Amino acid sequence: LNDFHFGYMRRIGDRATYGQGFTSPSDFGISGIPNCLASVPNTANGSKCGTPGVAITGYTGLATGETLYEPASTLEFTDTVTKIVGRHTLKIGAEFRHYSINNYQPNGVVGSFSFLGAETGNAFADFLLGTLGGNSSVQVQNAMVESRAWSGAYFMQDDFKFTPKLTLNLGLRWQWDNSFHELHHGDAFFNPYTAKWEQFGVNAPDNTFNNWDYEIGPRVGFAWNPVGGLVMRAGYGIMYAGYAGHGRAGDGQPGPNLLATTPINAGTNWSNLPPITSPSPSAITAPIPVNGNVSFSSWAPRSQTPTYTQLWNFALEKQIGSSSVAQLAYVGSHGTHLPVNYAYNICQQTPLSAADLGYNATTSPYCPNAPAEVLAAGGNLYDLVVNPGWWGLSSSVYHSLQASFNHRFSHGFSLVSNFTWSKLIDDSSSDWGGFWSLDVLGQDFYNRRAERSVSAGDLPLRFTIAPIIDLPFGPGRKWARSGPASEVVGGWRVTGIYTVSDGYPFGITDNSYGYCNAAHLLEDRPDMIGNPLPSGFQQTIQHWFNTAAFDFSGTCPAAGLVDLTGPGDPKKAFGNAPRYFSNIRVPGVDDIDFSLQKDFRIPVGESTRLKFEADFYNALNHPQFGSPVSDPTQPTFGTINYTSINNRSIQLGLHLYF
Repeated sequence: LNDFHFGYMRRIGDRATYGQGFTSPSDFGISGIPNCLASVPNTANGSKCGTPGVAITGYTGLATGETLYEPASTLEFTDTVTKIVGRHTLKIGAEFRHYSINNYQPNGVVGSFSFLGAETGNAFADFLLGTLGGNSSVQVQNAMVESRAWSGAYFMQDDFKFTPKLTLNLGLRWQWDNSFHELHHGDAFFNPYTAKWEQFGVNAPDNTFNNWDYEIGPRVGFAWNPVGGLVMRAGYGIMYAGYAGHGRAGDGQPGPNLLATTPINAGTNWSNLPPITSPSPSAITAPIPVNGNVSFSSWAPRSQTPTYTQLWNFALEKQIGSSSVAQLAYVGSHGTHLPVNYAYNICQQTPLSAADLGYNATTSPYCPNAPAEVLAAGGNLYDLVVNPGWWGLSSSVYHSLQASFNHRFSHGFSLVSNFTWSKLIDDSSSDWGGFWSLDVLGQDFYNRRAERSVSAGDLPLRFTIAPIIDLPFGPGRKWARSGPASEVVGGWRVTGIYTVSDGYPFGITDNSYGYCNAAHLLEDRPDMIGNPLPSGFQQTIQHWFNTAAFDFSGTCPAAGLVDLTGPGDPKKAFGNAPRYFSNIRVPGVDDIDFSLQKDFRIPVGESTRLKFEADFYNALNHPQFGSPVSDPTQPTFGTINYTSINNRSIQLGLHLYF
């Protein structure tokens, strides 16, 4: 049997700034900001790119949103040949994928402007005068980032029925993955060790990383039926990521010739902006100078070991009666060479150099060549923030006990239930930690042991049960089979989902990006000086943990937090608090959703019916509180100020089936 599949998937990521298609900076008297890319939809050919972003210290600002236009597609060919030879079922096949990602994503395409009160002492007065503080910038991208890559695999599998009660599963997969390359050769890394820009396809190879040509993934498993109704299963396999790099921008990061940022100095009036850098699409491959444009650039070594995950499981499954199955399983995994969180500074200080030099450092022990180049071009050491690109330095380990009981629908009842007891540990929970929703920012890039903790996704205990019950009233059921009562109380069905779960672990994220830290870190954690959840401590949403258990002397915390020798004490630039706390967790889930349903027969045709539904979400109206404020620069640090799901809501519906 030959099974051939061809697939094509296309998606468009589209996120607009506020006012896109209707307004532009010039409508507010701000001139000099170039148009956005004309090919982006709903921008009036690039002339209406949105409302400028305004931040006013102490006041509610005017957010501008984020621009993203990303058409992407995947082309896939898969062919599998299956042949049965005696007790062997053999499968041999191959698959090939082509990835295409076009990306337009300038942050601050219509300008991001901050008013801090530096001129008048009042931020709103500065806003009225138009006098900008720091952290103002405009970013311009005049061509799409067009990334392409191929991947493929060959595989074989033998399902061998060793005995009537024992089946062995043996498989082997050979996979190869290409790194993405950018069609305009606009991707670039800034190498902080050589102090040179690596322009891919110009002075460096066309793609960002060496191809991963030999990814060998064995799979082995068995299923054994020792006695009737009992099955024992086990398996082990190695899985690879499927591509090299993040995917966006070929992972080389768009270079300054493709995506340019113009910082605007404090004291500038926004009615008279400096010239905004607008990179020419015809000069994408021009040499890139080393200056302040290295700020928040990326770098990773070209030769890397492929990312892979080992997975294993052992399960006992028992059939109970004719309709029920119970299962008890141990499931584990180990991720190796996982991409590190990009929110680190490769050119940080060491604990020793930060303590010795403090804020007078003019170089980085890890990047000794780059500071001189940046300083000579008029930049400063705070411009030397180089993030790790796709760099397989991280690892994870997961262990779990999983139990389930399922009853197939019979006699008007079905049930699905699952219980998991698990632990997940890693040193980076996501490579996209800069978005704060997936991981906290990293502290010490060169001390992976200090970054290891429970994962952002660790949920020790979780139980879910979902019954479906046909009430025993109406035709064909136990009671009220006929008559008016049958029409009123008959045919009702009740369904529900009850979930109870631990909360996710809590991690501290200092959003000051290290500007009040002598070590030039993107995140500086506090020192532990006490127990954040001491015996007898009562957790409330106003005080979820003991904030006095932390010394924030290494950074600039909000008023009221412990600051023994700070702020910005160089000797405390590296805190010893964990990345995530296993004992401080977001409030857990305790939620019931249920639904009442009834079918009404309509005497038109054979299958015409009307279905009524009443759905109750968060039926008991339990408040499900969100995460505590994790930023110590905020006065609300440690408090919870929102709920993670809505209050009880009721939805009524009628569905006509014919």
